[in-house]
This record gives sequence, structure tokens and C-alpha cells, in this order.
Amino acid sequence: MRVSSTLVLSTIALGLLHMAPALAIPAAGSEIKMQSCGSTRFEQMTSLSSTLAIRTCSGGDVYGIGVSPDEAVKNLNGFMAVSEAGIRCTAGASSVTTGSYGIGAYATFYCNGYPTTAIGSTPTIAANRVLEIATERAASGSYCSASLQGSYYPELHGFRFSYQCRNAAGAAWNINGLGSDIDQANNAAMKVMRLTATLTTNCSFSPAILNGVIFTTNLQCKGSYFRGYGSSVTSATEDALTQAGAN
Repeated sequence: MRVSSTLVLSTIALGLLHMAPALAIPAAGSEIKMQSCGSTRFEQMTSLSSTLAIRTCSGGDVYGIGVSPDEAVKNLNGFMAVSEAGIRCTAGASSVTTGSYGIGAYATFYCNGYPTTAIGSTPTIAANRVLEIATERAASGSYCSASLQGSYYPELHGFRFSYQCRNAAGAAWNINGLGSDIDQANNAAMKVMRLTATLTTNCSFSPAILNGVIFTTNLQCKGSYFRGYGSSVTSATEDALTQAGAN
């Protein structure tokens, strides 16, 4: 996922007065300056043949993770954008691990001091999910993280992954995502994250049900139930998310 520095800075300019103080956003009226950076170095990570990119910048080192150096640099550039918006995320050589039951890759960054873990089928996708979470934190003050143990259990149909969310005011809630594969399930979780960023309420799918050739998914959110239908777990999930207003 490519994050535009211009987009993040525009979001801050529009919503600066509403940002939580804990996010360390510069005060209203102050100038948000681009960082000056020097060289980028690379380290081999300890798991899943991953690469860690580290760029030395005026505000501190910026990190990115990917399977290849190119993917790590692309991820790093996204984190540069959110760091300019006040969310600084760090990583290390052991920041990628294999998930529960050997399913998926888990990437963990420490963003403004808090561990933020996301899941993907590859370290690159998992790291980009963390970037997606950090971008949401810069925009709304809310963010989510998956547990290294307990975020996934085997399903009869598809995959379902859980995240715990919180905001700067101390509110906490739980979400999950459901899909036909690892990445589609976590993509759904990111949509639920954005949906609940201001609602700060639990929002989760129950296991998918197969009726003949049609899958049914049930999303409980905002005190309501949204039932989705489709020829795959993902399409049924997308139907439920659309009804709930997630995007």
C-alpha cells in the first residue's frame, strides 16, 4: 500500500485542532516540516527471509520491512509520511514472526511507544498493514493491533483474524475481519478498523456459514446485525461491510 505524504499532511492540516495531544502533533499554526534524511542501510531479519530498511533522518531513524529491499524501501517511505504527521514507528531484526498455527506473517512496529502488530500472507503485506494502521492513527487517533497468540483460530470456512483497538482517550474495543484467504480477511479487518475509529465500539464477524452454494456472514456492529451473502466468504463479507457503511 502506497501512502501519499501529501495526503497525510492534508489530513493533518484539516483536522489538526481535533487531534489528541498524545499523538505529539505540532500545535495549531506551527509548520510541519519535511525531514532531511541521509543514507539507508539494510539488515537481514531473523524470520521469513525478510529485509529491514533503516533510514537516518533529522527526526530519528525511519524503518520499513519487506521481503525484498525494494519492498522494504517502499514501506519505509510510507512510514516517513506518517512520522511527519507525528506517528513514529520503529522496528528491529526480529519484528517479523510466523503466526499462530503457522498461518500468515506477523509484523510488529512500535508506534509512539505502543506495539502495533498486523497480519498478512507475507512480511511485506503485514508491514503494509501496520502502515495502514499508523495512517489511521495519524488521521483519527485510533489504532488497532493483533495479538501474536490468539488472533487466529482455524475456521470451517475461510479465515478470521481479531484485533484489539484503542484511542488516545483510553477507550478500547475489539474487531475482526473475515475472508476467503489471509489477506482478504485482514483487508476486511482494516475496513472495520476505519469504521470503528470514531464509534469506538466492538464490531465483529461470526464464523461464515455455507448454505448450499451461498455463503452467509454476520457482522455485529453499532448495536445492529448486518448479514452478507455471496458465492465466497470474501464476497459475503464485503456485502455485510457495505451494509454497515465500511470502506
